[in-house]
Amino acid sequence: MVRSLDRSAEPLKRVFDVLVQAGHALTHCPGIDDALAEVAAAIANNFGDYCAIEMTVDAADAYECRVAAGTAVDSAGAHGRIAEPLKDARRTIGRIECQTNDPGGFDDVAREAVAALAIHLGIVFAGRVSMLREHRVADRLQRALLPERLPSLPGAAFDAAYRPASDEAEVGGDWFDAFNLPDRRVAISVGDVAGHGLDAAVIMGEVRQAIRTAAVAADSPGAVLEYVNRIVSLRETIGMVTAIFGFYDPESSALSYAVAGHPPPLLAMRDGLVRRLPGGGLPLGCAAQIDSTDWTFTLPANGRAVFYTDGLIENERDPVAGEKQLVEAVRELFCADAAVDGERPAEALQERVFRGASNRDDAAVLILSRADPVDTYVFSAVPIVAPIARAIVEREMAELEIAAERRFGILVALGEAIANAVEHAYRGASPGLIRLALERHPNLLIVSVEDFGRWRPFVRREERGRGIELMHAFMDSVQILSTRQSTKIVLKTKIAS
Repeated sequence: MVRSLDRSAEPLKRVFDVLVQAGHALTHCPGIDDALAEVAAAIANNFGDYCAIEMTVDAADAYECRVAAGTAVDSAGAHGRIAEPLKDARRTIGRIECQTNDPGGFDDVAREAVAALAIHLGIVFAGRVSMLREHRVADRLQRALLPERLPSLPGAAFDAAYRPASDEAEVGGDWFDAFNLPDRRVAISVGDVAGHGLDAAVIMGEVRQAIRTAAVAADSPGAVLEYVNRIVSLRETIGMVTAIFGFYDPESSALSYAVAGHPPPLLAMRDGLVRRLPGGGLPLGCAAQIDSTDWTFTLPANGRAVFYTDGLIENERDPVAGEKQLVEAVRELFCADAAVDGERPAEALQERVFRGASNRDDAAVLILSRADPVDTYVFSAVPIVAPIARAIVEREMAELEIAAERRFGILVALGEAIANAVEHAYRGASPGLIRLALERHPNLLIVSVEDFGRWRPFVRREERGRGIELMHAFMDSVQILSTRQSTKIVLKTKIAS
């Protein structure tokens, strides 16, 4: 807060006060308009009755503002006005005008102080305008590099949104992308380049294009990221990049992806289940190999995979709290019966997360939604599969005439079958795949869980090994079919006719 006019103050003290208040404004005010307003108020309160500052920058920079403080003087004497230009190194970008009712006009100290302040403001605000110009160029470049349209898919749909940072200094290198491949799959990438400004936007374009090139010939998501990592490592100026890359098969609804130090996707189902899928891997450019893992999850009917950059969860500098807020926003928007209607889901999610507040960093969101039903599901063999599989089967049973107690028993048996596959099929190796299949007959529901690992010889322990017994207790029929290639547990239950 600036102080009121004190004509008895020593001239040098008034100069000092103006310089201190101007320095505070230039350092702490987020916008040019706010800083100019504080400077004008400081000048008016210490040197005269009125001060106006205006800036007009040419069309290439497209910036204009005018602020004023105090009460304008209708008619000023010969010594009652000061007008000083604001200049950068090449041009005049504005001016300061001061007026006073004091019969003595402005003294030499005030005139010299305003002239010096005008020089300082011209240099500082020229830098601010240059930063705004770079922000606009980087933002335009970034938007130009993002896809104009996303692929149209049978039985599924993409939606995406990019939200630039509110602070002009923070525009960065976030991106999203999805494009068709010759084998009818769709490639997906989302990522974030460390740093801000035009350099980050240019690097984002290079990395995104490298991913597109690698995706055409690669046989796995991890191979794409390793290829791009080698390219990033060759360029010392690129720095660190986080990314997620995946393949989506519209026919089977299988999503396979790998992560390089990036937030993993969220899986949201209509019944309220929201789960953070597995991630891992080092960011691109950190090491010769990033050791990313390929993960596979089938997207069920009415399910959504939500990909995002960390600008969506780090707005309050607390990623853990931000992730919880994101999960709740996803659940509120996509898991209720009244899902998003008439608005784009990606933009709706950003609005729900930020709730009208400005975002410190830019944020990108890409959402893949599945509409068509799926009969066979493939998942990486990790514990998170159990609640996902139970939610899928529970939704299927909701359409059948199965008593509540019987439904509970089926879900228990299913959980035991999946737990066995997760715990025993891939011991000592990277998680393989689990296949979940459902068959609905007029009087019979068949649920099968199949893995493709090699089980160790079974040894019963008192505290363990009751899974098979539970399956038999809750199901009408349990079959365990083992070959050299796979082990399949087939669970059958009768449906009321």
